Amino acid sequence: MSEDCDSGVCGADVPAVIGSVLTGTGLTIAQAVAALERGEEPPLTPVQRRIVEERALQTGCRERSSFTPAKASTTR
Repeated sequence: MSEDCDSGVCGADVPAVIGSVLTGTGLTIAQAVAALERGEEPPLTPVQRRIVEERALQTGCRERSSFTPAKASTTR
């Protein structure tokens, strides 16, 4: 993240998702959801992890006991 970017999303930063592909991971959002379901820890940024967890909750793919949502980071 850019140091002078208050919002956390800046024009010089690579987007977290392009289409349905999580940038830098080679995984689609659905593949990342499945990986988390299996107990794997795909290499996601905090923003990507929130996207994947939200999708899992929206689609009902996750049982609440099988995952612990990432804690919101209070540091930059």
